[in-house]
Amino acid sequence: MYKLYYMPLNFHCRAARIILLEKNIPFQIVNEPFWKRRVEFLKINPAGDLPAVTDDDGINIIGYECLVEYLDEKKIGKVLLGNNPIEKLEVRRLCMWVGKKLQKEVMENILDERVFNSLKDNSPPSTSILNAGRKNLKNHLQYFDWILGRRSFLAGDIFTVADIVLAAAISSLDYLSEINWKNYEKFKNWYSVIKSRPSFREVLEESIYNITPSAHYKDLDF
Repeated sequence: MYKLYYMPLNFHCRAARIILLEKNIPFQIVNEPFWKRRVEFLKINPAGDLPAVTDDDGINIIGYECLVEYLDEKKIGKVLLGNNPIEKLEVRRLCMWVGKKLQKEVMENILDERVFNSLKDNSPPSTSILNAGRKNLKNHLQYFDWILGRRSFLAGDIFTVADIVLAAAISSLDYLSEINWKNYEKFKNWYSVIKSRPSFREVLEESIYNITPSAHYKDLDF
């Protein structure tokens, strides 16, 4: 059975989890506090980053990007990268946007500040950093709302890993009540569709430390 080394609320981990579920691959979750740098985990991924997946052949797959590439190339489950080079370009562009730009400008300033930094060193969140992240979040949401006014899914007409990784990130922010949904109707409609997928159910059932989720977090019609 596959093993997924995982940290709740980490959106890269959530994306890997949803990819495995979308491809109907049975797997075991191993909760991994990556900042502890366990020797056993560093043997799997010397960089110490999450997520990491070990497949049935003992192959270590690092990151959700490598995971979806590996599984698509092996023709395991449904295609999630796109069906042709042009589709794949747009999927990869948007995955890069979420994994780098959204990560740096929003997730590090909100999710890390509110959750992971306190877990690592018990430090209180910085108001100035949170405010910067929330300002940046509005810009990103406006961009995604604009895109989804022109497409059925984030990268085009089909569901792809771009939808998975963005929804994974948004779900973490929504858990923390960081999104004012009334300002982004098209984006909200898209997220409602994505969170209604069976692969999303387990993510919505996660219990995250001592943090209570937003009142509408699990609601499919919110």
